[in-house]
Amino acid sequence: MPMPFETSRPRGGAGRSVLVVDPTPIARKFLTLRLQALGYHVQAAEDGEEALARVEQWAYAIVFLEAVLGSAAGLDGFRVCQAIKQKPDHPRGIAPAVVMVTGLAGSSDRVRGSLAGCDAYLTKPLVEAELVAALREVDPLFG
Repeated sequence: MPMPFETSRPRGGAGRSVLVVDPTPIARKFLTLRLQALGYHVQAAEDGEEALARVEQWAYAIVFLEAVLGSAAGLDGFRVCQAIKQKPDHPRGIAPAVVMVTGLAGSSDRVRGSLAGCDAYLTKPLVEAELVAALREVDPLFG
């Protein structure tokens, strides 16, 4: 039983659904395991087309999105983010938060993410403290 003076641990994802979009299997697995450990229910997609199809059908709290997707249709993460944010009819009526998790670390890349509508921008290699800080920023129930 927790003592009243203990520092509180984050409640984590509390089973909320999130989507991880990354073309690299090891990157998807790494982020999936981290988010599951924080209490999220994780689904994954390899490319922008699959991500947009999933967002059409499922109400995600957060979408974690790689900027470089290598899509056959030319959809990079910035375009996918913009499409998600501009979609008028999300399940449950609320657009998910979008967190870019990418190897693109330049200031112009961050600006592109911001212009596309992302809510947070993290660079690889992913630092646990930065992930938790981003979750506290974009997930009002995390904390």
